Amino acid sequence: MSATHSHVCCPQATALLLLFSVSGAAQELDRYAARDRLSLTLPRRPVTRRDYVEFLRPFAKEYEMTPQADQWSWRHGPLRLMPPLAVFALDGDRELGQRVKADLRTFARWVDQCVATNGVVFCLDASTFCTLCAQELRQRGLLTADDETWVRDLLLKLRQHHPAWAENGPWDGWFRGSQHRSQAQGINNALAAFLYPDEPGAAEWRKIAEVIWGDWWDFRDVGINDMWYFHSSLGNITRAAHILGRKEVFTDPQSRQTFERILFETTPEGGEVPYGASCGYNVVVGSRIVALELAARYTRDGRYRWVAHRLMNNCQTRDFCRLSPQGTKGLADVAVASLICDDSIVPVKPEPDSKLLTRKEITRGGVSFPGFAGVDCDMYMTQKVLPSKLAFRSGWEPGDLFMLVECYVRHDPLNPTAIVGLERYGASLAEMLSEKFVCRENAVAIRDVSGTATFLGRRPHPGPKTLPVGWAGMECAVPVFADRNLATHARVDVTHYMGFEATQRREFLFIKNGFILVRDETTFHEPFRAEVGPAWNTQHVGDARGPNWINTWFSAHYFGGQKLFDVPPWDLLVWYAPRESTQLKVLPEQADKVQTESRVFPTRYSWEGEVAAGMTQQFVTVLLPHAPLRDASPLAAGITALADRPGVAAAQVTQGTRCELAVLNASGAALHLECKAGSPVSTDAHAAYLDFEGNRLRRAQLLQGTSLKIGAETVFHRADRGDWGIE
Repeated sequence: MSATHSHVCCPQATALLLLFSVSGAAQELDRYAARDRLSLTLPRRPVTRRDYVEFLRPFAKEYEMTPQADQWSWRHGPLRLMPPLAVFALDGDRELGQRVKADLRTFARWVDQCVATNGVVFCLDASTFCTLCAQELRQRGLLTADDETWVRDLLLKLRQHHPAWAENGPWDGWFRGSQHRSQAQGINNALAAFLYPDEPGAAEWRKIAEVIWGDWWDFRDVGINDMWYFHSSLGNITRAAHILGRKEVFTDPQSRQTFERILFETTPEGGEVPYGASCGYNVVVGSRIVALELAARYTRDGRYRWVAHRLMNNCQTRDFCRLSPQGTKGLADVAVASLICDDSIVPVKPEPDSKLLTRKEITRGGVSFPGFAGVDCDMYMTQKVLPSKLAFRSGWEPGDLFMLVECYVRHDPLNPTAIVGLERYGASLAEMLSEKFVCRENAVAIRDVSGTATFLGRRPHPGPKTLPVGWAGMECAVPVFADRNLATHARVDVTHYMGFEATQRREFLFIKNGFILVRDETTFHEPFRAEVGPAWNTQHVGDARGPNWINTWFSAHYFGGQKLFDVPPWDLLVWYAPRESTQLKVLPEQADKVQTESRVFPTRYSWEGEVAAGMTQQFVTVLLPHAPLRDASPLAAGITALADRPGVAAAQVTQGTRCELAVLNASGAALHLECKAGSPVSTDAHAAYLDFEGNRLRRAQLLQGTSLKIGAETVFHRADRGDWGIE
C-alpha cells in the first residue's frame, strides 16, 4: 500500500477487474416503467463444482497464456492458467493439460529472466497458484522427472528472490506483518519447506515462514480494513492454508470471525459492498467465494456455501472482464473454488439477523523486529477487539433491504458512522468510492469556517484539515445494539470525531424492508464558527426537490472512469427534518477527480454558525427506498417530523392509508406524540416502530420500554423496561 495516492493505484487501473452488464437492465429511458420488483433481482440457482467450471469454460477455450511484453502482465501469468486448469481437472483433457504445463514452463523461464536481470521477481500470488497447477498436473500424470526439476527451481526462486517492496531490485530482505507483501514472502518460504523438506536450508525457511505467518495468526486477522488489499492478503493465506493442511485457519473460533465478517457483509443479492481501497463494486467477489468455500469445506458449516453460491450467482448473471490482470484474478479465484469446493456439504441459509461485526486493532508505526528489514506498510495489530461494521439486514430473500455502516477507527479512510452500503432489490443506493486515506462518505461533515478550531490537537491548525495516514485519535463504541424481527436499533459513538474537539453520536432505527430513521448528534467541546451537517453522496438527484429533501439514485458502478455494470432502477428519498438556518446543497460542481470518475457528487444538509463548548447540533434523517418516481414530491409530503429535540427523533411516514411511526428516544423519557391524521401516541421506549393501516395497529416493535398508549387505549404496560411487539 502506498500513501502517495488516495485513489487505489494499479498500473492498469482503467482496465477493470469485473466488467459487468446486467442482461436487459433498465436504461434511463425506461427506469420509470412499471415492472415486477423481483425482476430486478438476480436469479438464484444451485452451484456445484461443475457450475464453477462451466462458467470458466469459455475463458479456458479461448485463453492464451503468452502475455504482453510488460512486466505487469507477465507477473500475472499463473492467473491465466487457472481457468483452463479447472476445466482440465474436471474433464481430464490431456491436450489441454499439456498446454497448461507448457505455459507454466514459459512463466518459469520469465522468472529465471527476472532473477538474472534484476535479482528479484515480484508476483504476489505466484507460489500458491503455481503449486495448485503442479498438483493437478502431477495427479494426472503429466509431470515428468524433468518437469519436476524446473517446477522445483521455480518455487525455490520465488522463495529466495521475492522482494517485499523493491519490485525492480535489489532484494530488500524479509518483512514482517499480516499484509499481502510480507505474507507472500512467508508463504513462499512455507511452501518451499513443505514441498522440498530435504533441501539444504529447509529448516531455516520453515523458521522464517512461521514467524511471518504468526504476524496474522497470532491475531487471527489480517490488519487491513478495505476490500482490495485485504483480499490480496487473505486469498494467498487461505490458498496456502489449504495446500499446507492448516485446517485450524478455518476451524479456530477466533479465526472463523474473519469468515463470519465476509458472510454477513454480503448483500441478499450476493453483492460485495466496497469500502476503502476496493477497485470497485463486487471486484473481489472471487476471493470471497474461495474463502467461504474453504471455510465450508473444513468446518462443514453449510452457511458459508450458501453465501458463496449467492456471490457466484451474481457472477453468473453478469460478465467478467478478461482484459486486465485484476479481471484475470477474479477468474483465477473462481477456478480455485472449483478445485477446492466440497459438493457433499449442503448449503444452509444463514440466520436473517443484523450483526455487529468486530475485528482486532490495527496500529501504525512503533514496531520493529531485529533481523527483519521492516514491517509491511508500517502496520501491525494488537489483541484489542474493536467494532468493525454494523450490518443491518432485513433477511436473505431477493430484494431485502440491507445497510452496511462503518465503525472502524484504526485504518484509513477513517470514516466511522458512514453508511457505506445501502441496497434494495439489488439496486445500490449508496456506495463508497475506491480510495485510500480519504473520509467523505455519507456521514456528518464538519468544516472549520473560521479557521480557529483545534484539529488533531493543534489550535490553530495550519494547512488543510484532512486526517493523516494512520491517525489513531478517534475512539468508537457501539453502546446500543438490539436486533428484533421488525427493526434493528443501534448507536455509534465517536470521540475526537474527524480530528475535531467534538463527539459524534449516530443512532439508527432500521425498519426491515422499510426505511431508516437516523439521528445525528454532534457535540462540540470548544468555540469556533462551523459548518456541520449530514452528507449524502450520489450519482443522480431528481429535478423535483424540496428545501429539506432530494430524490437520489445510482445508475451504474464505475472504477477509474470505466463502467463496471449497471444498477437496477430503484430510488432513495433522502429526507431531513426541517431546521432553521439549515440549507440543502446539491454540489455536482464540487466533485473531484475520483468522484467524477465514479459519476458521484456530494450533497449536504448543512448549518453554519458559532458553536460553543457543550453545544449540540442534532440532525434527523429518513432514508426511504422506493420504486422510481419522476416526481417524489407526494412521497416527501407524506413524511413528518413529530419530534426533533436533543436525544429524541420521531418521524411519521404516510403512504395512502398506511402510516408508520419510528421513534428514537435516547434517555427513555416519556414521550407524547401528536400524530398527523391519527391518534396521539405515548411511550417511553428507547426505540419504537408502529405500523398502522388506517386506525388499526398492524405491527409494532418497542425496544426497552414500559408503556405504549394510543389515544386513550393502553396497548402495553409493564413495571420494568423490556421489549414488546406485534408481528
